Amino acid sequence: MSTLETVLVKLFPLLVLLGLISPLAALLSAFVFYFRHLDRVEPERHVSGIAFSLAVIVCGAIAGYFGLIFGISLACNSATSGNLCGLWGFFVAGPFAMALAIFLVGWSLSLVRPAAREE
Repeated sequence: MSTLETVLVKLFPLLVLLGLISPLAALLSAFVFYFRHLDRVEPERHVSGIAFSLAVIVCGAIAGYFGLIFGISLACNSATSGNLCGLWGFFVAGPFAMALAIFLVGWSLSLVRPAAREE
């Protein structure tokens, strides 16, 4: 086993736990960012809840799929990989990528500035 494989095997239980919790934390942060957006931006410039929900779902699903592919290819790239190497993609890389995408969608919405006031 290479050094990378040894580290991955040792950290797998912790990363699985973090991988399963991270999408929930990202959804919570997306709600916080959306409500921050509602408080800061005037009502006629609000992003609707439906549009935001669709953006979160689509971006999260696409990122989760690519994270899944990346995780499987990372874990199953050597001849010594076991038959359960694909679980790395399903339980670690996929959820982390999904959580990152959800967080970034919410964060990008919170960066919308209020319109400049005319005096």
